[in-house]
This record gives sequence, C-alpha cells and structure tokens, in this order.
Amino acid sequence: MVRVIEGKDRARHADLFETLFRARYETFVVNRCWSLPARNGLEIDQYDTDQAVYFVDFDTTGHLQGAVRLTPTMGASLTADYYPHLSESGAALRDPFVYEGTRYIASPREKTPENNRIVKARILGAMTEWAWSFGVRHIQTVIDAALLRSFKKVNSQTFALAPPTPMAGARESPEAGHAWPSACP
Repeated sequence: MVRVIEGKDRARHADLFETLFRARYETFVVNRCWSLPARNGLEIDQYDTDQAVYFVDFDTTGHLQGAVRLTPTMGASLTADYYPHLSESGAALRDPFVYEGTRYIASPREKTPENNRIVKARILGAMTEWAWSFGVRHIQTVIDAALLRSFKKVNSQTFALAPPTPMAGARESPEAGHAWPSACP
C-alpha cells in the first residue's frame, strides 16, 4: 500500500520517516557508496523539507518496498541547482507546475525483476495520480541511465531532457556512471 505523506508531518509520522531515511541510507550510502549527509544510519538532506511529498510503499507486513520524494522546483532543486546543463530539451527546470522526483528506491522483500516492476508501478502510479490532482504538469528527475527504459515501461510519456551524462559514484554495470535527466507528464 502506498502512503502519501508531506514533510510537514514528519513529527507525527516519526517511525515511518525513520524507516524511510534508514532505507535511503542503506540504498544510497551503503549499497551505492554515494557520499551523502548521513547520521546514525539515516540519510536526510536539504531537500527533506516541509514542502516535500513522500510516496512510500509498504507490504502487508510493514516492510518498506519502495519510495520516492517529490519537491517543488521553485525552491531548492537538484536538477536546476546542480545539473542545469543537463537539460537540452528547453523544459523549464523551475516552474510552479514542475516537481522533482528524487531518492527513488525499490526494495521488495523478494527481489525479482517482476517485483521491482510492481513496486515501481505502484510508486509511480501514486505519484502521477497525486501530480494530476494538484495540477503538476511534469516531474523531473536525474536517474541512472539504466532506469530510463524501465520508467518508460511504467509511464510511456516519460522523456529524456538530454542525452545521458557521466556521473560519479555508480556501481559497475553496462551503463554505470551515467545519469539521464528525464521528465514525465
């Protein structure tokens, strides 16, 4: 079940956020070896604001299977602040109707391609439904190049903002070390 929780409700949902931030730490700091702000096994950064919206998928036993964070691009924006050179499509990187998706994780209890696809579909489906209901036109993100194809399978309207570009800190894979700025309506 996907829960949608706003950053301003962190204190009220402290246990949920601790689970989420711990999963992000495991995914990004431990497994991907990214150099991120972390303390006490939790990964929390400057984009975890009151305005952030979190989509968190739990299975029936309470295991966190996946999550993504959306933030409005009119404030701090990873893409606009650090990677503006990656947008060649002419898409506005800061716009009141554009949000940014970051810290996407898929971690089903049984790790199979099918289970990953199911979790991704639930998370992205909930995120897209939320975006439509609030008048958001696009959700932009910078993702591992290998993920773009799988995102397009879930939402065929996903498009690249620019060609893939080298990035640091990626594990070895056929497309390791490449990020693909992309957006979906």
